[in-house]
Amino acid sequence: MNGLQIETMQQMLAIVTLLLGALLIGVIYNAYRIVRQPTLLLFVYGLFTLVVGITFADLVSIVTPDAFIIAWSAVFSRIVVVLGLCVMAYGILRG
Repeated sequence: MNGLQIETMQQMLAIVTLLLGALLIGVIYNAYRIVRQPTLLLFVYGLFTLVVGITFADLVSIVTPDAFIIAWSAVFSRIVVVLGLCVMAYGILRG
């Protein structure tokens, strides 16, 4: 496999990850609507942030070929992942 095939595969997997994350967020949000537990809502916010952070760098590489923007999107992606994990942990520890 050459570099272009690997990059294309990563982009396709990012889209699949985004769709599965959206499905999981929808399922957990429906559970929140039933039980009205604030912990689930915080967990959904954290999960949304986590899914966006995981897929952000690959989705940016679909939109632009600029190496500088792709490199900084990877850094921003990692920061968003850490924030998402922190929100999820706070929601769980809160309640």
